Amino acid sequence: MGGGVGAALLVPAARLVGHAVGRVVVSSPTDPIDAIAADQVGDLPVRVPLVAASVRDAYASTANVVLGAAWLRRGQDGQIAALSSVCPHKGCAIGFAEGAKRYECPCHSATFDLDGNRLSGPAERGLDPLPVVIERGRVKVTWVRYQNGGADRKPA
Repeated sequence: MGGGVGAALLVPAARLVGHAVGRVVVSSPTDPIDAIAADQVGDLPVRVPLVAASVRDAYASTANVVLGAAWLRRGQDGQIAALSSVCPHKGCAIGFAEGAKRYECPCHSATFDLDGNRLSGPAERGLDPLPVVIERGRVKVTWVRYQNGGADRKPA
């Protein structure tokens, strides 16, 4: 009798724990995230948070998850470009110095020009670009997390 009760409890518990084994159970958004109205982006960068509607792991789904931030700017050609706000050196948050018209990392003094190209500091590459789509007057950015360090740009 005790063995039957034990098995009755053990089987559902084992299924719950084993559910994630061998499956891709963590999902992060791969679709573009609505960031800002296109008419709010000018020739100076504007920082926008990138918030996923939902992120799922093996057992739970979380709504409105901040994945990171992007710097958006309209180039001389009129196109809107997005750069990750994550420093490619060690992952610090990049700021924009309006007076100097450049991006700056407060951690190790790396600097980048308006297009994200490396100017100085220990970073081995420029700021990481993010894919941008304009739909119905809205800027949508696809979040990509890149590996820190190195001259090669590789998604994490």
